[in-house]
Amino acid sequence: MTYKRRRRTLRDVAEVAGVSEMTVSRVLRGTDVVAAGTRAHVLHVIEQLGYVQNRLAGSLATARSNQVAVIIPSLINNVFSQVTAGLSRELEKAGYNAVIGISDYDLEKEESLLISMISWRPAGIITTNLVHTDRTRNILAHASVPVVEMMDTSGSPIDICVGLDHGKAGRALVEHLLSRGYRRFGYLGWNDNDFAAATRYTAIRDRLAEDGLGLVAPPLYHAPPDHRAGKDGLRFLHGAHPDLEVVMFSNDTAASGGIIHCLENDIAIPDRLAIAGFSGLQLGQIMPRRLTTIRTKRFEIGRLAARSVLNPHFSRRDGLSVSCGLDSQCGAEGF
Repeated sequence: MTYKRRRRTLRDVAEVAGVSEMTVSRVLRGTDVVAAGTRAHVLHVIEQLGYVQNRLAGSLATARSNQVAVIIPSLINNVFSQVTAGLSRELEKAGYNAVIGISDYDLEKEESLLISMISWRPAGIITTNLVHTDRTRNILAHASVPVVEMMDTSGSPIDICVGLDHGKAGRALVEHLLSRGYRRFGYLGWNDNDFAAATRYTAIRDRLAEDGLGLVAPPLYHAPPDHRAGKDGLRFLHGAHPDLEVVMFSNDTAASGGIIHCLENDIAIPDRLAIAGFSGLQLGQIMPRRLTTIRTKRFEIGRLAARSVLNPHFSRRDGLSVSCGLDSQCGAEGF
């Protein structure tokens, strides 16, 4: 598959920096024969151009691996295990392999992973969400391969994005809960670098404000959104605000922890407190009381992300959004 964008080269860096290609090469190798001022200038140009050293330079200039670089924020969150299952299956059918890096919701770590991965000439790049460091965006914008950003379609993609509109998802959940008569809302979320969850939170808060309703939400935790965090978070929130009628969680894993807290402390669900999550994980649906949630098409998101890398039809520069949608059937068992 050919791709229209031209990869930045060592010659480009040399021309912009006003030095020889040998000088650029010496800077990249870290030799001490380059003056400190020249080194700093060349490194600045490298960053501005989004240049990444080609570690396959000794082979054919057109060489490209059959690997696709995939950067996801977490494997603790079961959402991403299903996304990667979908994209890995689709890539393997075409003879490609996914090389997966975990950013831990850290944009600087995502940047470091990208630089490492792209230097080995992957056939495509798949990242998560639409927010990156300036250098990451610059590198992705000048990659000579398809770039797919997964999970969110509510912004402007660098190349292609596949996912859902998290603002609409947040509003859909609130509409369902309002229709059930709830008026005192709480929210528990984790990690201020989970930008998709932050978008949902903002939409939830704004929709409640339209009806003159508030949202009790403590500062975001810097902790994995797992069962333990869900239990501990709900114990803290409900203990401080026992009049809450419903608590929404940023994902089903943490929400399931909240359900466990209620079961252990004889808090009747939903009579005393209703619980809502996000993503539609199987775990939440096999609880003694099924979890209210927004069911997202995670496997399909991964599959379409892989197809967007493999299919030349998607090789375009005008920013393509591919929405997988969501199942807005909120609620089960009267939550």
